[in-house]
Amino acid sequence: KLQFLYFIETMHRLVWAVRRARCRSASLYPGISSVEYVETPEFKRDVGQFKILQQMGTDGKVAEGVEMPFSWEDATKMYECMVRSSVYDVALSEMQRQGRITFYCTNHGEEAASTASGAAFEPQDMIWPQYRELGMFLWRGLTTESIVDCCMGNEGDEAKGRALPVHYMLPEANVQVVHAVLGTHIAQAPGAGYAYKLNGEDRCSVAYFGDGAASEGDALSALNYASVLKCQTVFVCRNNGYSISTPVSDQYAGDGIAARGAAFDIPTIRIDGNDVFAVYNGVKAARKHCVENKEPVLVELMTYRVGDHTTSDNSSAYRPEGEVESNIEEGKHPIDRFKLYLEANGRWDAEKEKALRKKAHTEIMTAMKAGENKKRANPTHMFTDMYDELPWHLKEQHDSMHAHIQNNRDKYNTKAYRDL
Repeated sequence: KLQFLYFIETMHRLVWAVRRARCRSASLYPGISSVEYVETPEFKRDVGQFKILQQMGTDGKVAEGVEMPFSWEDATKMYECMVRSSVYDVALSEMQRQGRITFYCTNHGEEAASTASGAAFEPQDMIWPQYRELGMFLWRGLTTESIVDCCMGNEGDEAKGRALPVHYMLPEANVQVVHAVLGTHIAQAPGAGYAYKLNGEDRCSVAYFGDGAASEGDALSALNYASVLKCQTVFVCRNNGYSISTPVSDQYAGDGIAARGAAFDIPTIRIDGNDVFAVYNGVKAARKHCVENKEPVLVELMTYRVGDHTTSDNSSAYRPEGEVESNIEEGKHPIDRFKLYLEANGRWDAEKEKALRKKAHTEIMTAMKAGENKKRANPTHMFTDMYDELPWHLKEQHDSMHAHIQNNRDKYNTKAYRDL
């Protein structure tokens, strides 16, 4: 009898041992991958440091073993887009100060982050820009005339004068319109990325945004949506150190934006955003991984916003003295760094630089003069392009507006508007 009881007790212990082993080898809780249990409280703060991909130093020299990932023709085109972006920024900022346009947002210091990343994507990829991607727009074919028409809000503007300046769009090249409301576009990109996955397309959606927009709820919702549904979406964050006047030190305490990718189980890479080679190669690899593995990727481009946030901002009021200067020393600025590389390889010189800048300045000034001679879009367009059939309450507003204009034509410069 005692032997039988001993046998039963032994079997009970064996069963519990097996059950406990199973508990330790497979999670009891859905949604977690950890299967290790501990007996004392442990708090985990991070997942390890994210290294920064850099392939070209501030001296313009490429790391050993790194080859130029594009043709010399494309290298020259990229550099020209970066310089044109810079020249246009200076001219349009001056025009805003002269009252010829109402508002402007420069791209100073972020030319490589925009241009090289734009070049790394394929033409069929659908892009949702933020507002500091002029280099990407130029690479995809946005004309100088379109830039000026948008900033002036005349009848040549794709948005028909209904949006802010710098709110460009290029639908024929798969670039959506710039959104005025910060962060809302980030959540739209994964929807398209999900469709591309379902259709088995060699295509991804792209969402550009800054470190400030990453704090918006839309960004976190987008990352979670893309992660759960495995959307073919590449998130490109330009971490330029500031969200308007708020430095990153006051925005978050974690390891940049990259750490958030890991939190959502999204493959993530951090790149030197002022290095054309690293940006191009890193984003190209991100795009390849995204489409081939049918899952989202997060890219954090470490760069620096040299200019003010917009022409409504005065960054000298909140940036320490000498900070900007220290970030534009030779080789640190993306244009200077890439120029050093091109010059060292006999592909660029002072004469070409002078000619390019002169040509770019002529282009923007010519477009500005042409834009100022164009009429403004008819106010009727405030009510178009939204409904197939205008609702009654908006029709009332439309008729009321035109009646007001007709009764007060002497008080308005109606000749400045098309067909008014």
